[in-house]
Amino acid sequence: MRKEYDAVVVGAGPGGSVAARELAKQGFSVLLLEKRERVGYPVRCGEASTTFEDLQNFGPIPEECIESNINGLFVYGPDNTKIDYYKKNVGVMLNREKFDPCLAELAVKDGAELHTFARASAVSAVENGKRTVTIVTASGTENVKTKVVVGADGVESLIGRMAGIPSGQKPKLTCCGVDIKVEGILTNPEYLTFWQGHDWINDGYIWSFPKVRSNTTNFGAGFLIPSKEGPSILEVTLDWLQKLFPNAKILGTVGGVIPVSGNLENYVLDSLVLVGDAAHHTNPLTGGGISAAMRAGRHAAQVIGEGLRSNNLSSEFLKKYESLVEADFGKSHQKQLKFRRFLLEQNKKDQVDTYHVLNAALGKDGKKLDLLTHPLRTLRVISAYRKFK
Repeated sequence: MRKEYDAVVVGAGPGGSVAARELAKQGFSVLLLEKRERVGYPVRCGEASTTFEDLQNFGPIPEECIESNINGLFVYGPDNTKIDYYKKNVGVMLNREKFDPCLAELAVKDGAELHTFARASAVSAVENGKRTVTIVTASGTENVKTKVVVGADGVESLIGRMAGIPSGQKPKLTCCGVDIKVEGILTNPEYLTFWQGHDWINDGYIWSFPKVRSNTTNFGAGFLIPSKEGPSILEVTLDWLQKLFPNAKILGTVGGVIPVSGNLENYVLDSLVLVGDAAHHTNPLTGGGISAAMRAGRHAAQVIGEGLRSNNLSSEFLKKYESLVEADFGKSHQKQLKFRRFLLEQNKKDQVDTYHVLNAALGKDGKKLDLLTHPLRTLRVISAYRKFK
């Protein structure tokens, strides 16, 4: 490594790689760090993401990174309710072991310097307009100076906390989840399938995400970190797999935590920004964060580039990045957070009413006239949501 860079990006996930690439394309010297030996491994998510067309905005992305095209969502709710939402090409299933390295390689091709098995163990305060990042590698420890640090180091992010941002996970706003790789396609190959509500998991959900190219399914479950002892998320996930698909052949299991708090209120400091899971950029309703991380990475690079050119990387200037994120998906995430809280706090009867209304409004076979056929139910659900704080 060199002794000094314009930017050091910590974490070569989708958000970090996009930020590194966009900064390198502007002509800045960029160091991209990945603490693991391989970018994209192990995979620790359900791998569902935005449309292929949207992904190409950060590409080119080869088709081998795409496992399945998704044309809808099927949600099993309480008391045999369901939502069958059809929308052609609403998203894709990724192969993160191929997709993440692809993004990192694009960053390298455009000038970023990638080091794997390199962990940022400390970030100094700003001195003479620069921070010092201490990096632990297989061959020892190095200190690198940089004008700006981009913390894209995931849900366990230490960069923000080391620099003074309270970015840790709060249990009441954090899900624990387990994803099990299963042989074969368990559910409709064109749909993402969910089970949610009082008959399933109320403070989270169960999922089945098909990966057609590799003929496997990501089956998993997640729920809010409990306040008292009970079955572990692994035990719960295995139990539901056995109940729903008793003959499923397990190929592998991963787990982790997922922020469902909505974006952090503040995630910039002088010469430092957080991106993706590190800034809690995940969707509070679904827990998905791949698309948001990439978009945040691009916004961060835009503002950082302006700051590097004008020699102004103060927190006041970098707040422009937070504003871009808020306009892009922050407000949407707040609405998703409100709806998640609304749904989870309902009793079973009210939740059943909500599912009926949602299926009538969104469902493939739902009839919007049903909203008028049962006007009291429709008005009750809408009124309850509007009053919900």
